[in-house]
Amino acid sequence: MELTPPGSWQQALPFKAEATTLQDLWRQAGCRKPTVRIGALDLWILDRQERKNVSAEVAVAVISAAVALLSILISANTARSTAVLQARLQNELEQRREQADKALRLEQVMSRYRDPLLSAAFDLQSRIFNILVGSFWVYIRDDDHEDQAYAVKSTIFVIAQYLAWAEALRRGVQFLDLGDLKRNQDLVDRLEAIRSTFATDSRFGRPFRIFRVHQRAIGELMLESFSDANEPGMLWNCAGYAAFCTRLEHDEAFAPWFAQLERDVQQLAGSVDPARGRLTALQHDLVDLLDFLDESAVRFPRNMRSRIP
Repeated sequence: MELTPPGSWQQALPFKAEATTLQDLWRQAGCRKPTVRIGALDLWILDRQERKNVSAEVAVAVISAAVALLSILISANTARSTAVLQARLQNELEQRREQADKALRLEQVMSRYRDPLLSAAFDLQSRIFNILVGSFWVYIRDDDHEDQAYAVKSTIFVIAQYLAWAEALRRGVQFLDLGDLKRNQDLVDRLEAIRSTFATDSRFGRPFRIFRVHQRAIGELMLESFSDANEPGMLWNCAGYAAFCTRLEHDEAFAPWFAQLERDVQQLAGSVDPARGRLTALQHDLVDLLDFLDESAVRFPRNMRSRIP
């Protein structure tokens, strides 16, 4: 390895003998920075100031790299936050779509059974009103056998008809997951109030008490199934009054389910007071159901659904 001044390595230069160090030799040669020649390359030996300059350049490079890394991290975090937000919005959209589907299925079932249930509830509350406020009860004790038979059988029928349509609606929605729909919950609350008033044995006396399972049994006996190519699943209809009377008189498997109700209706001929409490509560519950199903009073005017005082 030959040491020569940069820019003059092809010519030998004289050096003073007192030059004792490599740095002195380069200073005598008028060179600020010594180099080491290795083959055809001149390598500069850095002094302290240049090392400082290089250190500053390195620091700038490190800072630039750190800033670039921070930018990458921020971008990655932003992308992650965006992905989380998108997933959250997608989940909320799915939940809203599911809620809409549930509401649509409930509306489909309700559109099938709303009107018959509404009519049945109106008929039953109207009969109770006429018994307790009006004078219909006199037909129950009428000497005319035909009028008396009609008063008893038709009163049993309007009770059975309501229970049939309530059972049909229950069957229509039993396999639908509708527990979180407010409208469904409101309907369930009103139907449950009527079931409870029929079934309770703590608030009222014995007349017109029908336990819950017995209510469903009467509803089942009154229902007739049929199918429709345009409608999915099994559909239900309620037996009419004529068919009901025929079965009540001639069907030995059918009549016993209504025996206690028949006695309760016949006892109204003596006095309505033993049954007044339960029947009044039933009429109020039925009016609540009417107000829910016919909120605008389109089907039945409000003056035809007055509450018993």
